[in-house]
Amino acid sequence: MHSISRLNAILLSFAGLFVVGLVDYHTGIEIRIFPLYFLPIMFAARHFDRNEAIGFALIATLTWFMCMWFGGRTYSHPFIWVINFITQGSAFVLVTLLYSQVKAALQRETAYSHTDTLTGLANSRSFFEQAGSVLRLCRRENRPLTLAYIDLDNFKTANDTHGHAFGDEVLRRVAELMRQSFRASDIVARMGGDEFAVVLPETAAADAGKALEHFRSHLPDLPELAMCSITASIGAVSYPVVPIDLEAVIHAADTVMYRVKNAGKNNIIVESL
Repeated sequence: MHSISRLNAILLSFAGLFVVGLVDYHTGIEIRIFPLYFLPIMFAARHFDRNEAIGFALIATLTWFMCMWFGGRTYSHPFIWVINFITQGSAFVLVTLLYSQVKAALQRETAYSHTDTLTGLANSRSFFEQAGSVLRLCRRENRPLTLAYIDLDNFKTANDTHGHAFGDEVLRRVAELMRQSFRASDIVARMGGDEFAVVLPETAAADAGKALEHFRSHLPDLPELAMCSITASIGAVSYPVVPIDLEAVIHAADTVMYRVKNAGKNNIIVESL
């Protein structure tokens, strides 16, 4: 779905309403084309927030009313104008509300499909989509890139000992620390279980090591982790010239991470490739 600017959305909505109103006026009162009003109304509901879309629906109702009035529409009693205005406006507003609810549901579904529901970080699907784009950009712009793979030490023991609710809270606290430790431009994701990945675009090995160490060194500050001696083994690979194969980059970082595990855990290795 391609997004358009807010100004263009406003202009297109009112242009559509103007065209429908013009057609409605010139076709006269005998030809009922009011369903066409739903087209600009739904377009507005798609691109505006709910309250703005409701306001647009009321403007559409007023446009319809004026077309009927100046087109020579007559009723047996003046109060019928009020009744028809209310019923027509209710129909326009109801369609706006229904479309807005569907839009919100689709937006939530899209967000859930790309977000780890426990931690709020990107999930593995989102990570692969974002990281692939960043790799291509860094390669095209000849910028360095570092990818780190993080595994929590002793997490399984703590999870089995204190229960899954405790383990979930540990993961949430770790995710929050990751959001605080890394830049908004970095890609931070939970890959599954107690494994995380971080992509640091335009970041060479030295600077990546500092950022990763900042995260690792603050893990003991979290009470839940300190009481169970949960630490992190971090393996990272840094590329001055970024390769195209994301899977190979992840595998390389994962391999370095296992070297940290085998060497005693709770450490960082950043390997320049």
